[in-house]
Amino acid sequence: MLKQVDSAPEGDLPADARHDHALRQLFYLSLDPDLAFSKKVSELLALGCEALQLPLGIVSRIEDANYRIDHVEGEDWAPAAGTEFDLAETYCTHTLAADAVRYFHHAGQSEIAEHPCYTSFGLESYIGVPLRVGHERVGTLNFSGPDARTPFSDKEKDLVDLFGRWLGQEWLKEKRTQELAEKTMVLNAIIETVPDAIIAVDENRRLTLVNRATEATFGFTKGEMIGQTTSMFFADQDSFDRQGEDIYKKVRESGDGRIELEVKRRNGELFPGELFVAPLRQPGGQRLGLLGVLRDITHRKALDKARAELISTVSHELRQPITAAHAAVKLLNAERQRLSPPLQPTLDIADRNLDQVASLVGDLLDFERLSAGRVPSDMRPVDLEPLLANAIEDLGPFARQHGVELKLDADGPEPGQVVGDKIRLLQVLTNLVSNAVKASEAGASVVLGTSATRPGFWVRDHGRGIPEELRPRLFERFSRAPESYSNGHSGTGLGLGIAKAIVESHGASLDFETATGKGTTFRVQF
Repeated sequence: MLKQVDSAPEGDLPADARHDHALRQLFYLSLDPDLAFSKKVSELLALGCEALQLPLGIVSRIEDANYRIDHVEGEDWAPAAGTEFDLAETYCTHTLAADAVRYFHHAGQSEIAEHPCYTSFGLESYIGVPLRVGHERVGTLNFSGPDARTPFSDKEKDLVDLFGRWLGQEWLKEKRTQELAEKTMVLNAIIETVPDAIIAVDENRRLTLVNRATEATFGFTKGEMIGQTTSMFFADQDSFDRQGEDIYKKVRESGDGRIELEVKRRNGELFPGELFVAPLRQPGGQRLGLLGVLRDITHRKALDKARAELISTVSHELRQPITAAHAAVKLLNAERQRLSPPLQPTLDIADRNLDQVASLVGDLLDFERLSAGRVPSDMRPVDLEPLLANAIEDLGPFARQHGVELKLDADGPEPGQVVGDKIRLLQVLTNLVSNAVKASEAGASVVLGTSATRPGFWVRDHGRGIPEELRPRLFERFSRAPESYSNGHSGTGLGLGIAKAIVESHGASLDFETATGKGTTFRVQF
C-alpha cells in the first residue's frame, strides 16, 4: 500500500500540496521491490485520480485502430478492464496525434465538441499521455471525469508526463522480467532433460547448480550437493586437488576444455568420466565460476577396450599366416619359369594382395596403438630438409609408376628443425605423399615444402580436390573418397587417421585446404 505522509485527506489539500504529495507517493511506490506490476499500476491510477481530482484513471493498450482497457481505477460507472473501443472514438486518439500530454478541462466548449469521442462518452475533463515501452508506443495513461474543471496547471501536466514515463519504465522492466522468466523456464527444462550431468560451481568449487542426471550419476540428492565442494565426487583429497587443477588449467589456457577424469559415486564406486567445462562470466568479464557437463563413459571405455583387444588379437593372428603365404609366394617366384605361362600372372596377383593385407594389418595395429595414447618415444631434433628428401626418394618409384613427378618447393623458406620421432614423421609424409600421388593425373606434379610461419611442412597435389561430403570425416578410419575406388587405387582408408594421430602425439596439427578441380594441400605445423 502507499505510504501516507500527510494527515489531511487528499481531497482537502490545495493543488500544490496534492502535487507534492503525489511525488512523494510515487517515490515510495518506486522503492517497493515486492509490489507486483499490476498492483503498481493500480496504485498509480489511484494516486493520479486523487492528485488531479478526477474519478476515472485508465491504462490502455492500443494496437492499430483498437483501444483496449488494460487497467482501470474508478467508480461503478467506469468501464471494466478488457473493454474495447474503436480508437477513433476515444479521447486518446488526440493524445496519440499530439504524441505528448493532451488535455481538455471543458470538452463541450473545445475543438472536440463535435468529435465522436465527446458525443459518445460526454467526458468534460480529460488529460492523457502516450505510453512508451522502450522505443515502442504501446498505449496511453489517462485520467478523466464527467464534469468540467479548472484548466489543468503546468504542474499537473508535468505530473501526468512523469507518471507516463515512470509507468513506461515499469512496463519495460515487467516485460523483460517475463521474457527472462520464459527463457529461464526453457533453460531449466533443457538442463533437467539433458541425459548428462550438468554442474555449476563457484570460484571455490562449491556446487551452485545440478540437474536430475547429476543425481542419477552420483547417487546424491540436489539438497545434499548444493553448497558442497566437488571433493564429494573424487576418491580422495589428492585427486580433488590434482584433477581440479587440470580443469582450471584448461579453462585458463583455452577458455574451455575437455578432460577425462576418474570420479566417485555415493556408494564409493569409481568410474571414468568425460568432462566438458567452460567459464561462467558476468557481462563485464568477471568470472563467477565454471559450468561442466559430465558424461559417464564406463560403457564406452569398455567397448573401446574390447574393440582394441579384438583388432589387436586378430591383427597379430593374421601376421603369421600372411608371413607364411609371403614366403610361399617368394619360393614359387624363384621357380617361376617352371610354371606354365597361364599360371605365372597368378603369382603377381597373390603377391600384390598379400602386400595389401599386410599393409592393412600394419595400419590397424598402428591406429590402435596411437589411439591408445602410445606416443612416440624416440623424440629428438629432426632436420626437415633431409626428411622431405627421404620421402621423395622412397616414393619416387611409386610416383613414376603413376606418371607423377615429386619435387621440392624451390621458393620456400629455409627448412628448419622440429623435435619428433623421425620414423613416425616419415610415415606421416609417406601417407600424405602417396595419397597426393593417387589423387593426381598422369603428367601432374606433387610438391613438398616447409612452412613459413611455424615449423612444419606441407604436401600439395593438383588433383580433383576432396569431395565436399567427405571433408568433415576425412580423418576417420576407413574414410575414402568414392572416386578412389573407381580409379582403381588401393588403400585401407586408415592412412590419414594414422597421420593425424601421429602428428597430434607430437603436439602438432594436421589440416588441409582443398578446392574442387584445383587440388589439395595438407599442412603439418608444430
